Amino acid sequence: MNCNKKRFSGQGFTLLELMISVAILTTVVGVVVSSLIQLQQRNKMEGVTVDLTQESREFMDQIVNDIHQSGYPSLKMFDPASKPQGLNDPGVSQGFVNVTPASLQFEADVDGSGTVSEVFIQLNPINGPCPCTIQRGTISKQQWLGGAQPFYYTQVTNINNTAIFQGYDNSGNTVALGGPPTNNLAAIEITLSVRSPSPDTNGYRPTITMSTAAKVANLN
Repeated sequence: MNCNKKRFSGQGFTLLELMISVAILTTVVGVVVSSLIQLQQRNKMEGVTVDLTQESREFMDQIVNDIHQSGYPSLKMFDPASKPQGLNDPGVSQGFVNVTPASLQFEADVDGSGTVSEVFIQLNPINGPCPCTIQRGTISKQQWLGGAQPFYYTQVTNINNTAIFQGYDNSGNTVALGGPPTNNLAAIEITLSVRSPSPDTNGYRPTITMSTAAKVANLN
């Protein structure tokens, strides 16, 4: 009988051993959970950065395509026998109308339909403070000449820079942008600095900067 008692008392864990095991298990689980949370947050921020890049790239592609169509159809493309009277004709594009570091206004047949549109790309608020948005609006030139206003769509949000556009001549020299364009404007550089709307665990908001250039086909 004494042997049975000794054998029974040697089995199982003491309370102290159990508490140490629970403490170790709690620490391990805490480390694993913390790592998983950090991984999820990192993946979320990387996803935000990818979205910012894609959104900015889509805007860049669209504005470059629009600029390439600026000035089409120009006055010189019409047959002399049926040539419109001037640049105020709704079927004629005069190209760029107004250019500033924060806005563009130009005329183009942007969709290939034969209708000349008045195209507006502008920062909102126009001179900051940022974060700002880039908006794009279009309206047919005929409606614009009649006094109608375009409806604007937001293209990119959380922009940090107010100098979006920079002009260059054929030699690569900068051209000041401050109203009606000069005849030596040959290309426009577009630069966007876009910041994430939400911070990561360290309070840092990822920012991507993207730049591209578009050749100006026609000014008038």
